[in-house]
Amino acid sequence: MIHKIAIIGNGKVGTFLSKAFADMGLDVSVYARNPKSASQKKLSELGDDSDLCLICIADRNIAELTKCIPAQKGILAHSSGTVPLEDLDIRHPNRGIFYPLMSLQAESEVDIQSIPFCLEASSESILNQLKSWAQSLDLSYYEIDSKKRKQLHLAAVISHNFSNYLYHWAWQVLQKADIDFEILKPLLSQQVKGLSAADPILNQTGPAVRGDLNTIKAHQELLENPELADLYQKLSTLIQQSNEKEL
Repeated sequence: MIHKIAIIGNGKVGTFLSKAFADMGLDVSVYARNPKSASQKKLSELGDDSDLCLICIADRNIAELTKCIPAQKGILAHSSGTVPLEDLDIRHPNRGIFYPLMSLQAESEVDIQSIPFCLEASSESILNQLKSWAQSLDLSYYEIDSKKRKQLHLAAVISHNFSNYLYHWAWQVLQKADIDFEILKPLLSQQVKGLSAADPILNQTGPAVRGDLNTIKAHQELLENPELADLYQKLSTLIQQSNEKEL
């Protein structure tokens, strides 16, 4: 069973996972090129005897890093949503993916047992080890290959990152009108609670669905930024087109 863990990277994901695993009683060591505390070790000190060596660094650096570190006797995995399994150097015989589908901060209060993890491995044996370990920690997991994981990551960016920017946009509109953003939170909470396995377009409301062109035009006139006004129009058009397909 996986107990001794080496985490490479002391950014948001690495810091969150190292703390969460340590709190679960696992033997965790953090390695980084630039350690941030006395408890962290330099990457040059990394050995080959961890049960799991988990890479939590920028996607663009993962493949090259796996060529530079000692060949791992245990499992070498990364936590990226986009880097394919095949990018891990074959010097490491036991390769895997352990991707947390969650926006994590170093001091995040997210319960690790509420996070869905995406698993993939270079062999059925290694996959079973990751699954058994996840089960022992009561973690939620899905078996998803690299091709599907890229699609999942795209969906996550659209639904989470883009929607957060739209919240920021709404916040700016309210700031200009001297209205507290708190007034929108019940509406936003209702939207999230209304999500189900069915296509969310079925719950779509608003002027675009109603074909209320006067309101759409009035809203665009309120937006002083031409790019935002154009984005408003494009989103409205897409909503109208999607709604027409459902009718």
